[in-house]
Amino acid sequence: MLRADGMTPESFMPLWRDAMWHTPDPAERVRLVLELGRLNVHHFGKADPLVIGYAQRREPPFLILSLREPPTHANASVRASVQTRLAEVAATEVYVVLTLATPGAASAHPGYLLAAWAETLTAPGEPPDQHCWLQPFRWTPQGLEEAEAMPTPDPSATELSRHLAGLLTPRH
Repeated sequence: MLRADGMTPESFMPLWRDAMWHTPDPAERVRLVLELGRLNVHHFGKADPLVIGYAQRREPPFLILSLREPPTHANASVRASVQTRLAEVAATEVYVVLTLATPGAASAHPGYLLAAWAETLTAPGEPPDQHCWLQPFRWTPQGLEEAEAMPTPDPSATELSRHLAGLLTPRH
C-alpha cells in the first residue's frame, strides 16, 4: 500500500504512476489520489485542485489536469473545459483531489479537509459508481496534524458528489 509519508515528489511520482496503472480497482485508485494530495499538503501546504482522467485505450492511460478552481457546477467554464478534455481522451474514470477549508477556518489553527472523489462509468443506462476519501488536517506551530483518512460510506450523498458528479460524458 503506497503512502506519501516521508517521500519527496521526485521519489513518490514514479511509484504513484505505477500503482495507479496496475491497480484494477477504482476504489484503490481514489485512495492513491488522496495520497497524491497528501504529498502536496506535506510539501506545498495544501493540495490545489487536480483532475485525473483514466482512459483504458490511451498510452499512458492517465491525463492529469492542474486547476486553479475545482470543476464544480458553480465554475461552469472550468467544468466545461474539463468535461471536454475528458471526452477527448474517452475517459471512463475521473478523480478529483482538492483542499477544502472547514468551518471555523478563522481560528488560530484553521482546519482543512483533503478530499479525493471519483466517478467511474458503468454499464449504459446505469448511474456512474462513485468513491470518496476524506482526511482532515491542520497546520500548528508544531507542524502538520493529520487525522486518519477514511472512505465515505455513501459517496453519492456527499457535497462533493453534488458539486462534481457528471464530469464524465457517457459513451454511446
